[in-house]
Amino acid sequence: MKKLVSRFMAVLMAMTMILSMSMTAFAAEAPKGTLTVNNTVAGKTLDLYQIFTATKNGNNVAYTLNSAYEGFFQSKITDASTLKGEALSEKAYEYVKDQVGTDGSNGAAFAKDIMGWILSASCETKTAVESTHSTTTTADTKTVIENLIYGYYVVYPLGATDTSTAPGNETVKSVASLVNVTGDASINMKSNYPTVDKKIIPAQSGSGITVGAIVDGSWEGNHQLELDDENDPEDTIAPHGAADEKKAGDFGIGDTVTYQLTSKVPDMTGYTSYTFKFTDTLSKGLDLKAILSVKVGSTELKAGKTGANTYALSYDKTNRILTVTLNDFYNSYKNHTGETITVVYTATLNKDAVIGMNPNTNKAVVEYSNDPKSDGTGTSEPSIVKVHTFDFTIFKYYLKDQKNQNDKTALAGAEFELYKANTEGTAADEQAKVNIVDEGNGVYRQATADEAKAADFTSAKIVSDADGKVLVKGLDAGIYYLRETKAPEGYNKLLSDIKVVIKADYDVKTGKLTSYSVDYTYNGKTTNGTAITDKDSHPVVAVENKTGAQLPSTGARTALLLTLAGVVLFAFMAASSIYSKRREAR
Repeated sequence: MKKLVSRFMAVLMAMTMILSMSMTAFAAEAPKGTLTVNNTVAGKTLDLYQIFTATKNGNNVAYTLNSAYEGFFQSKITDASTLKGEALSEKAYEYVKDQVGTDGSNGAAFAKDIMGWILSASCETKTAVESTHSTTTTADTKTVIENLIYGYYVVYPLGATDTSTAPGNETVKSVASLVNVTGDASINMKSNYPTVDKKIIPAQSGSGITVGAIVDGSWEGNHQLELDDENDPEDTIAPHGAADEKKAGDFGIGDTVTYQLTSKVPDMTGYTSYTFKFTDTLSKGLDLKAILSVKVGSTELKAGKTGANTYALSYDKTNRILTVTLNDFYNSYKNHTGETITVVYTATLNKDAVIGMNPNTNKAVVEYSNDPKSDGTGTSEPSIVKVHTFDFTIFKYYLKDQKNQNDKTALAGAEFELYKANTEGTAADEQAKVNIVDEGNGVYRQATADEAKAADFTSAKIVSDADGKVLVKGLDAGIYYLRETKAPEGYNKLLSDIKVVIKADYDVKTGKLTSYSVDYTYNGKTTNGTAITDKDSHPVVAVENKTGAQLPSTGARTALLLTLAGVVLFAFMAASSIYSKRREAR
């Protein structure tokens, strides 16, 4: 009997243990809800900090303060510095209610306040306050987080910043959000992250750091060209309006392109140091020329390896990567949230530039600190700018039958020069001949500035090939005059220049090039070119030559009249001589 009782007691104890374990497990299984975060950016990290746990009974909800946040409320609530546990929990809940307000209108202010404390505490100890939940945003516009234990959370997009609050603006805004999850909840996240906006701006005067001063990948510090007089308009960065800033533009080979990079000083709450640097990658068709200006607000920064209000400069010539790092960023600009950061530099379009609808693309990003607890950094979305340079094909021909305009026969050996137009656009500027390089196979391009300056440089004649065609490339949009300097053997040289107008059309909203075309005028007749929209097509300027005696091509009308008068006079004198001889013979 004793054995039976012992066995029964053993079974009972085992059942009790199992039941106890089941109840423990059941008790540990807290209710969970779902949080939908709107306005997210894909690939970013969301950290959730559970300030209070929540227990729901019908419509009643009880909140319990998590011990990790006792220090915050002890410092904020009057006479609460020694409170702990339930007593502090009650005070903390009432404090949050007062801070947020009945309509939740002050929730952002409280979220910013406690998030600053969280980040600061974490920076001091690196482990003091850990996030309760962390997730990576899965898509733009919306991220759903499931299985959240009921509670009051602060949601913080890691590395995000509030740049909308400039110094002196008392409006409280925060990237952090406060949300109560006791079922299905949602918030509209203000997912602002450091960004960069790259634009082409009008040409700027003034000097700076030239690319030649960048030795072995970095600026040595002894080649800087300072602005001589900031009050001299010839030696300053010229002001310009937003309407002058473009995402795409057109230039000729050898021309200088002026770029502007723009960002804002981020909110560095919780950080003790902060990395902020621009990285700009140039295409093969662009050569870095000079750094003209680096500013934070109205403060002009100086180039240097360290120090307040300085920037470090480097250039990877192989990969064509420019890096501008703002030194001592946290200490210099922690109180300048929202101020504009600008970098202005120049580049030249070189002989490797792609042509027409093919863009010479370059892009800039900003690298920034994204975690107060570590040295981690994030990278902004790239800002892309496109530079275009144009071309046209000359087709030299004659017509066997003037009545059949489709029966064109190609002519080789015609020679041309190209000129930019005068200020009025009415004629060639004789002092603005376009310097030409012969690349072979019927392809000619505008020379670079360095090529044209060479002592042994001679501009090439543009000569039509056996197919009558020749491609001229590397030209800016604008007005040009094409001059035939030599006609094919047995054909008349053109009596006047051909006016060539290169036009580029850009989308008003996106700034992208949508098409370009070439119109040309000869002898009062204008031919409107077809809009080019694909990357493999070229506009055509058709040039007809006619057979016959060569007529004067200079002096135009006067020379022609004098020539005709001479012919008539010669004929009259010859006829008179013959008549006189006949009379004498009689």
